[in-house]
Amino acid sequence: MMKNSLPVGNGLGLMKFRTMRRLLGACIGMAAGFGVMAGPIAGLTAVTAAASAAVADDRADFTFINRGEVGTLDPNRMSWMQDIRIGYALWEGLYALDGDTLAPIPGAAAKVEVSDDKKTYTFTLRDNGKWSNGDAVTTADFAFAWRRMLEEPGDYTYLFHYIKGAQAYEQAYLQDNKAADFKTVGIEVVSPTVLKITLESPCPFFLDLAAFPPFFPLNEKSLEKFKQVDPKSGRVSYGGEFTQPPNLVTNGPYRLDKWQLKVGQHLVANPHYWDAASVQSKTIDALSVDDPILGLQKYELGDVDWIADTTGEIAANLKEKGRQDVKVFPSFGTYFYSFNCKEKLPNGDKNPLADVRVRQALAMSIDRRPIVKNVTRLGEAPANLYVPPVFPDYPTPTGLPMLDGKSNADVLAQARKLLAEAGYPGGQGFPDLKIMYNTDVAEHQAIAEIVARQWKKNLGITLTLDGIEIKQFQTRLHGKDYAISRASWYGDYNDVSTFTDKYKGDSLNNDSAWVNAEYDKLLVAATLEPDVKKRLALLAQAEQILVNEVPILPMYFYVNKYVMRDNVSGIPLNPRNMVVFKKVAATHSK
Repeated sequence: MMKNSLPVGNGLGLMKFRTMRRLLGACIGMAAGFGVMAGPIAGLTAVTAAASAAVADDRADFTFINRGEVGTLDPNRMSWMQDIRIGYALWEGLYALDGDTLAPIPGAAAKVEVSDDKKTYTFTLRDNGKWSNGDAVTTADFAFAWRRMLEEPGDYTYLFHYIKGAQAYEQAYLQDNKAADFKTVGIEVVSPTVLKITLESPCPFFLDLAAFPPFFPLNEKSLEKFKQVDPKSGRVSYGGEFTQPPNLVTNGPYRLDKWQLKVGQHLVANPHYWDAASVQSKTIDALSVDDPILGLQKYELGDVDWIADTTGEIAANLKEKGRQDVKVFPSFGTYFYSFNCKEKLPNGDKNPLADVRVRQALAMSIDRRPIVKNVTRLGEAPANLYVPPVFPDYPTPTGLPMLDGKSNADVLAQARKLLAEAGYPGGQGFPDLKIMYNTDVAEHQAIAEIVARQWKKNLGITLTLDGIEIKQFQTRLHGKDYAISRASWYGDYNDVSTFTDKYKGDSLNNDSAWVNAEYDKLLVAATLEPDVKKRLALLAQAEQILVNEVPILPMYFYVNKYVMRDNVSGIPLNPRNMVVFKKVAATHSK
């Protein structure tokens, strides 16, 4: 689902990373009795305590530290975990997520009828569904938002290609919008309360998609003043100001009251929401905290109820001290390195990574064990596959050989042979490429240092570390303005295709620029295959191609890391790492 962007850190090197570990030990030591700490941490505690006392009376019913700075609240543009998390609080799709299981359940729609051939879904909206401004939610709101996804494509527009005629319409519109006919798309507004969706072929997870942010509705009337029309093409777009309060109109359990850069979002219960009686917390503060120690101190002082994803360093230290409020559990995501597979590097030079043998050599010469043992430290499993082991019936492909301390000599010999065959014997002539990572998480630099050392030792190649701030990182990764970059992916919905579809040739989420016709063909075949077992086998064949071709280098499977008080309810320990905020509450002492 989502690109994973952890919220905190300060880009420390491995030496400083170890220093931070000692500081964290001191910081965590205060937990038992909020004791006094020495040095700079103590000063930070005093400042935080003073600030806490000053805002205590204004505290929201529930306060949490989000995964990172929210980049956008436009459903058309959402792609990062922290954005999508807030999106689920503000909007509701035709279907929603169950608060405990995260399975799809009726949301803005009261019911759905599915045809016998599983290709037509007829949704009937609730008669009491309203927007935060009091307008009635209608089927036209969904048709408008979904049409916009095709006319102004976002990262997840490819998911709409399951709808009959959607991909053809998108292509026609972008070529000549005046010739494109939206009536050819299987999105039919039957009445203000009835919406008929016709698919190209059966899609067993379509109700999951109906609950996913790209499929949220939009209030067209509220966007009108932000409408922009290109005088030459006639194409329509909307200025991002519509996502700012008080402009943003939403249909979910909350409305956006405030949004301050580097501070966070203040959400207030939407009195017009159809299920307002079930909303447990009337106000929610989603904080953006760019320092892990400060975030933990806010939690220790009682200002924060939940840290949505702390660093592995903090979580490991908490666990070592026996803390029961740190929750570590399986995840729906994978940490990997992304290789730019274009023929030319961004600077115009020949790209050695365009050669599959180079990518395979790089993948086979990394020992993941020091990473999970010394950096992440929470029992993460080293990975040589992309899809995490969370789908019980999925036939697991075979990964490339990994260094494991047993057959290292044979694996390294094979890796060096591949590199030599590609024209770089012993690393000779290999260009000085950079490993890009975001500096808001110290772990990324620590991992990059380990990887660079191993590639130098095992293959004789030298790489430079390129640490940049998160916004620039997101832009460059998505714009393929890099050679090698840390990356990750969390699944969006409960199906293997949420991982495999990311690397479709036409997917805007395909940050590697890797295109394989056989891979795409298998994904199309899986889409058309009604037999569940055969469909999973096709997806496994596709992943096998990806594993062999190595557009990405899997490092380890994530674990989720919450820090959460016992007085918090409504947050499931679910691998999908999503929360239905209307079910969340925290009991605070007076």
